[in-house]
Amino acid sequence: MRKYSILFVLTLSAALHAAAPDVKYKTPRTGDGQPDLQGVWNFSSNVPLERPAAFAGRKFFTKEELEQQTLAKANAFRKLLSFVPVEDVGVSLLDHTSYVDDLRTSIITYPDTGRLPKLVEGVRRLPGPDQILEALGDLKNGPPPALLALLAGGTKDSYEDFGNSERCLIGAPPAPLVPDLDGNYVHIIQSRDHVALLSDTDRRIAPLDGRPHPSNKLRTWSGDSRAHWEGETLVIETKNFNNRTRSFSGAGTAADKVVTERFTRRSLRLLDYEATIVDPKTFVDKVVLAFPMANVQGRVYENACHEHNYSLANSLSALRKAGE
Repeated sequence: MRKYSILFVLTLSAALHAAAPDVKYKTPRTGDGQPDLQGVWNFSSNVPLERPAAFAGRKFFTKEELEQQTLAKANAFRKLLSFVPVEDVGVSLLDHTSYVDDLRTSIITYPDTGRLPKLVEGVRRLPGPDQILEALGDLKNGPPPALLALLAGGTKDSYEDFGNSERCLIGAPPAPLVPDLDGNYVHIIQSRDHVALLSDTDRRIAPLDGRPHPSNKLRTWSGDSRAHWEGETLVIETKNFNNRTRSFSGAGTAADKVVTERFTRRSLRLLDYEATIVDPKTFVDKVVLAFPMANVQGRVYENACHEHNYSLANSLSALRKAGE
């Protein structure tokens, strides 16, 4: 039985790592005649969100360069764990293995620099995981106090001093999808007039019947989504976010953000994803990102956060005890 399992994995790997899409591929249809995108899709990626400064002007790594980038990221992550109290069992369960070969130097495809556009004057941006890990890779004598303070999140005198994810409110707006250190799975479910995107922390249900968005006076953490088909491509527009979350990549707030996502199946195991973020209150230009997804045999389970949020009370209690 084991040898057949190994053979299946090798066969699947060969299919997922194909260099080019199958131009003869015809997307299967649902019972309603729509392109069938259903299933669980993994979007882990070894490609950084922004193009590293050392690769300015280059759109592709060599395979060796990508391996070096991946190794450097792993080393920086280990360095992070040396001074941030994270349980070993939690680290070992992080799932960010890429299922698809991708040699691009950035997930961002526009601007052409592969980097985020300039921020609107006065807008602040918190450093993201890639920036923190990149900075750690250059450290020889431990992290600077400013970085430690940022990771610690400052003084915690009240539950309001904790972030949204620590309070079990929301991790991040579900649109757009962005590869992270874990949780890179989305389950697409279709019916005749709705499409649902399910992850372990979020659920989005987008009508396909042409109804308009509600008034922008009705805002939610996750925004409001509407979907339609453009040929073989599923297009989902999400807007009407509240102002309690970041717009994108740690910058600004999401109140004026509009995200347009495009899902196109290009083979039995591959789905192309593209998202355009327009937020004139945060960025001076739009942001476009793209990456492939791999169809996997698996299930998406609920993320229940802290049971009764004991962790928050314990954290406050410990911090007050330490301050005595």
